[in-house]
Amino acid sequence: MRPVLSPTRRPLLGLLVSAACLAATAAAAQSDVDAGIEAQGAEQREPGIDPLALDTNSLTSDQSINVPTAWWLYTGQTAAQISSLLSSKGARLTELQFEGISNGEPRFAARMVKNSGAYAATGGWWWYYGLTAAQVSSYLNANSARLIDIEPYDIGGGTIRYAVVMVSNAGAAARSWTYLIGATSSQISTQVSSNRRIIDLDHFVEGGVKKYAAVFVSNTGTDTKSWQYFYNQTTSSIAAKVSAFAGRIVKLDRQSDGTYNFVQVKNTGSDASAWWYQYDFTSGTALLNFANQLAARPVEIQSFLNGSGQRRYTAAFIDNANAATRRMRGIYGQKFLDANGGPTRGIFSAYLKQSGSSVLVNLNADRKAETASALKALHLLHGMRQVQLGTTTLASAFNYYNYPDGGSGQAKDKCPSPIYETSGNLQTNYNFEKGLDEMMRISDNRTTRGVVLRYGMSAINTTGSSNAGMTGTQLRHNIGCAYWNLSTQKYDPDNLRNNTTAADLSRIYEGVWRSTALTETNAARTEFLESANPKSGVSSSLQAIINAEASALGKSAVAASFGTLVKGYSKGGSYGTCLPDSAGACGQKVIVRSSAGLIRLPIKVSGATQYRDYAYGHFISDTPVPCWENFDTSTVECQADTDYTNAFNAAQPELFREVVRSALQTW
Repeated sequence: MRPVLSPTRRPLLGLLVSAACLAATAAAAQSDVDAGIEAQGAEQREPGIDPLALDTNSLTSDQSINVPTAWWLYTGQTAAQISSLLSSKGARLTELQFEGISNGEPRFAARMVKNSGAYAATGGWWWYYGLTAAQVSSYLNANSARLIDIEPYDIGGGTIRYAVVMVSNAGAAARSWTYLIGATSSQISTQVSSNRRIIDLDHFVEGGVKKYAAVFVSNTGTDTKSWQYFYNQTTSSIAAKVSAFAGRIVKLDRQSDGTYNFVQVKNTGSDASAWWYQYDFTSGTALLNFANQLAARPVEIQSFLNGSGQRRYTAAFIDNANAATRRMRGIYGQKFLDANGGPTRGIFSAYLKQSGSSVLVNLNADRKAETASALKALHLLHGMRQVQLGTTTLASAFNYYNYPDGGSGQAKDKCPSPIYETSGNLQTNYNFEKGLDEMMRISDNRTTRGVVLRYGMSAINTTGSSNAGMTGTQLRHNIGCAYWNLSTQKYDPDNLRNNTTAADLSRIYEGVWRSTALTETNAARTEFLESANPKSGVSSSLQAIINAEASALGKSAVAASFGTLVKGYSKGGSYGTCLPDSAGACGQKVIVRSSAGLIRLPIKVSGATQYRDYAYGHFISDTPVPCWENFDTSTVECQADTDYTNAFNAAQPELFREVVRSALQTW
């Protein structure tokens, strides 16, 4: 037996208890079921249960809460690693999944959430593993606790042990509840028929007999849910039952034959939430990418080995977005989600933060991806850092090269291949300031490469991480060459993708604006802003949003004046490139579109005009297309590329709708 103490176990240390930072989103089920028949998965219904609104707290479970919160998922973890993560993240566990024994230690997938606000486990929480059934009972009694998750697992030779997560069952957290270990389906039905609903259900095999571990709460009062549960369901039958019930999955228990036991709650009316479920993720990273793309949170995970012995994951998710992020997801989703609501059409990200204040939109904003020329702002930042430090001047000599590779397009757009960096192609007609200006103004790849030749990629990356807080960014290729490996003549995004995030791109501009990434020493900050495409006034699409919001507020008369006073700085980017096939050739054409910057919105304070400032970043990346559009011509050569690009362009101004409304309210 190896019990594990959560960081909040000691009840006398109230500050530690209140500071535990992670609360969960596990699968909760409330059902119209009274007696499931294992072989047929028949449902039983208790009529007359009306669905309530989504849960406002996690005192029963976090499976039906869609209040945005921080959450984490880790796979293949030892108990010691989980304890360390809980401590460093200030988290609490909500679910454990056994993944096997390695070097004599069990490994788990662990799901965690922020232990505050709606997710606070009032009174404390605990977790243990390696327990017998008797020890589970002992710890529950010792802690005056109740279970929220129980995970049976075989430690070898048919010996079953249990990993558990429990929370205090006293005071406001107290619930009428019970649990079963080693139960039959009939025993579970008996509990359900007593108006209890299942919040956790897992099967295991002991002595060749299938058994169940289950946790129940009384389906009464504020905990009442309309719900169902089933045994031995195929994925297609799950889909049919979810559709028929208008349900939302909160528990999936995968069996060795690929079928599932599952629990669902009604997802209609005031109890409705956006939600998703997906089978057979190839990795924990793939699961996380799915969740973050949709601004969702897993409420149930299943970790298992498929028939080929490969680790796979199944999960159910609930909405984890605030209203503005949810709206942006819907706008991007119209074009960039597939017919099933899945993120299969590349990556899309959006981020908006008031300078020096809170994040307002966070849609997949920490996802690392290629953003093309929007990342040139990092090169500009590094150059101006050298000006600030006094190691160079804007008037200093600047070298760059022409790249006559024989390809089509303007000279500024060519891939800067080092083989052409010869004396015959050397250009010395710009000073350093002009080189930086052209890099930003016309997005010149040649002068961008000139900055890299001058300082090196490593130094530029260090500026990003050390001075701008760009922890998700790594410059790995010369902008203009995309994923093309000049040495191997193959597409190689795994090694050459310029990884950055929407949040990181915005950090450049916020850091400069707030003088944390640059200061005015040697006019470095001013010169950055002068190079970063300064603009007064707005595009017609943003003016249309201003007009609509002003009209809704009864302030149409000020809309035009408001638009003319908006100021900003920005840099965009655009690529057509390829994801490779097995030979490194173009296996799938993709496009990248990006924009990042800082926007200043006018507000009125005692009749005088002042400004609110917002840093932002947004992009689409690796969006699959059958062809590429030539935007230098007036004809449409590739409708798919054109449609995706138009959808991205239409989404850009929508990022600012809420903050435009807020600013107009001061007029």
